[in-house]
Amino acid sequence: MTHQDPHSHSADAVEHHAPIEAQYVRQGRGGVRILWLLILSGGAAAILLLGMWLLSNGGFQTVNPDAGGTRADSAAFNRPSGSPPAAAPPAAPAPPPS
Repeated sequence: MTHQDPHSHSADAVEHHAPIEAQYVRQGRGGVRILWLLILSGGAAAILLLGMWLLSNGGFQTVNPDAGGTRADSAAFNRPSGSPPAAAPPAAPAPPPS
């Protein structure tokens, strides 16, 4: 198995005014090592994100223990979808300064 230099292949094509194949002018190289690097780095990122989520999950649950736990909290969402929301009563005018 001999090593083909991509530069010499491209230089020959330029010298003969022929189009250069894309595989010879790409910057990155493919291969099994690159694939393993991508798999390992993706797995490491997934493990780190899962670990961060597991560590912070308890903190998110204790932020507001009262959120959505009572009927009063969800009463505004229980009306039929076709009815408009009830308007708030008008505010009383401020008393004149004395």
